[in-house]
Amino acid sequence: MKGRVMPFCRTSTDNIAQDAKLAEMLVAHSPAMQNVVKLIWQVAQYPSTTVLLQGESGTGKDVVARAIHELSSRATYQFVDINCAAIPDTLLETELFGVEAGAFTDAKVSREGYLLRADGGTLFLDEIGSMPLVLQAKLLRFLETRSFRRVGSTKEIHVDLRVISATNVDLQSAVAHRTFRDDLFYRLKVITIYLPPLRERPEDIVPLVEHFLQLHSNGSEEPLQISDDALELLQQYHWPGNVRELRSVIQRGQILCDENIIRPKDLPESVRLAGRNVGQRLDELKEQLHLPPEGLDLRAFLSSIEQKFIHEALEACNGNQVRAAALLGISRDQLRYRLPPRKRDQ
Repeated sequence: MKGRVMPFCRTSTDNIAQDAKLAEMLVAHSPAMQNVVKLIWQVAQYPSTTVLLQGESGTGKDVVARAIHELSSRATYQFVDINCAAIPDTLLETELFGVEAGAFTDAKVSREGYLLRADGGTLFLDEIGSMPLVLQAKLLRFLETRSFRRVGSTKEIHVDLRVISATNVDLQSAVAHRTFRDDLFYRLKVITIYLPPLRERPEDIVPLVEHFLQLHSNGSEEPLQISDDALELLQQYHWPGNVRELRSVIQRGQILCDENIIRPKDLPESVRLAGRNVGQRLDELKEQLHLPPEGLDLRAFLSSIEQKFIHEALEACNGNQVRAAALLGISRDQLRYRLPPRKRDQ
């Protein structure tokens, strides 16, 4: 096992260098993101504290996890990340804990897992809500003892590392539905950092655009630019894919633009349509609707449209019924009345 990593105090020289490093990693002009930055600084000073990052997909949870690692005394060791949703349940245990030679048919040699690779550093468990219950119990034991056994072994291995986990689902709800262990949930959330969606921090859109323009300039003599009207469209868009989507839009614009200037024509149709108000878009949609010659079941048709909008609103709000109802211009009770019985209590 590597030497134990201890908390450290920042000197004035550290402050300048690490402030610059954090500014490079994270764009945080909005008050909400300034609060996130403050929490990053605070938790970075305590290298053994577990951290839970919550927020929608694309909000930058992986960037925050790496920032915590880079600003801590663990920065000289490895940052090891594993996406719990991307690895089949049958393989996740061996990937995490490692495997002893002969443990099963295909285990020809002993192999270390992510826990041992992260010794001294940070283990980032992305999409922790996808971890199967059986493995959750083993992870809890590790967090309590900081020791584990490889699959097929009886030897205890001790490591010293920080665990940061992340999720885009409501773990509190998962606990209530018994798909996530309550004891593990409370062990993971010693410190919880919530990353707000981009639509809730519009002040960050322009500086993020500037950051991605610089990133995708590729060191060319003519830096990548964006026109004022294209930038205005980006500010009007609701960004369901958050920062990740914004980066993809700038990258797309770089490929399609002329003279290194991204213009409205270089933006996706969904972003261009954001420049029209809701009334205009609904009028255009209604113009496309026509009664079929054979007629239709109006009640069933309207019901299907209603259910489609409800489903999209819930998805956009990560299952939050209060926010979804506000998006649809109805009360939460009205929304719940329209939901199938099995979804009303979720």
